[in-house]
Amino acid sequence: AWIWNSANGTVQSKHNGACLTSKAELEVWAGPLSDGSQAVVLFNRGNFGSESMTVKWSDIGFPVDRSAIVRDLWARKDLGTFTGSYTSPKIDHRAVMMLKITLTK
Repeated sequence: AWIWNSANGTVQSKHNGACLTSKAELEVWAGPLSDGSQAVVLFNRGNFGSESMTVKWSDIGFPVDRSAIVRDLWARKDLGTFTGSYTSPKIDHRAVMMLKITLTK
């Protein structure tokens, strides 16, 4: 489970979530779900501009040659099937995108 701490603007995970990358003010967090998929949170913690962010399968423990379905959890829609990585659309400053990434059969 992910917990948003609005007092200091951080996300905490109760179950093995980890910050995978932190570059400038862009952060990628991920943690395993009970069905074998990964919950991934993309943070643009910057004060200016929009940025795209990439999740590499190797960073979340998935084989790079496998395809996975990427779902936007807040929009409640699948974004498509991708192989090796997923690059988000531009995420506004001080915004978050939450994904579920599931390997295809």
